[in-house]
Amino acid sequence: MSPHTHPTGLIELEDGVFAYVQKGGGLCVANAGLIVGPESCIVIDALFAPSMTQAFRQEIARVTDKPIRLLINTHHHIDHTLGNAFFPEAQIISHANARREQKRTGLGVLERLRPVLPELVAEADGVEPRLSDFTFKDELSLYVGDREVRLLHLGRAHTIGDVLVLLPNEQLLFAGDVAFHGVTPLAFEGHIGDWIGVCDRAAGLDIERIVPGHGPVGGKSALREMRGYLKTIRSQAREAFDTGRSQEETTAAIDLGDYASWLEPERLSLNVARLYQEFRGEI
Repeated sequence: MSPHTHPTGLIELEDGVFAYVQKGGGLCVANAGLIVGPESCIVIDALFAPSMTQAFRQEIARVTDKPIRLLINTHHHIDHTLGNAFFPEAQIISHANARREQKRTGLGVLERLRPVLPELVAEADGVEPRLSDFTFKDELSLYVGDREVRLLHLGRAHTIGDVLVLLPNEQLLFAGDVAFHGVTPLAFEGHIGDWIGVCDRAAGLDIERIVPGHGPVGGKSALREMRGYLKTIRSQAREAFDTGRSQEETTAAIDLGDYASWLEPERLSLNVARLYQEFRGEI
């Protein structure tokens, strides 16, 4: 699967159900979703820089004139939530942990991103974070007309507040950053051991298509591929940790195989650092 060829834009997956996929899917280039009901719409994630969110809103206006009443945040990271500010008409819902983490972290990450994404971060200057209005803990069902939309928290994975948005009748899952397709997963606030378990539980759902947080739309095979990356680095890092090798030595020694061709393979060093925290019992 190549994450480099799909264009940015809305993809209609079912009547009135769209994935908004951004080309490349790299750092802060996230996906979103749109569910159009008979009277109003639900948006899934709000993206990062104002230009991204404005382009998304223009695409929404192209396919529907129905008002946006609800915005679902799949987790707290800024590349999915800074755009909340540009949906003033919508109520926002997230997992309780995501709201707490968004409030805790604020905009501090922008200064770490500024050297690598200077133009996008400059756009974000002055944007006020907007927290969710409602939260839940385990599972919540919503209805858009007759269409059921289930919000699921299957445990900590990419973050402690990940939400999967399941449309059971359509066998469709908006996975947020629980899924990266053709893009190296990033676990700097995650728990890779638990993330593997969440992948297994998600794979047990009756689904055929998955919209990832980054990368092109795929299916269970794409989720299995990403799980394979997590399993690959975890098993090699565990062996290295048990023999007393340093994080730096372990990062240099891990064989990524075909995963080395995925976008942003250099994230391995951050993932190994997180694994070492996991192995030491710090997270």
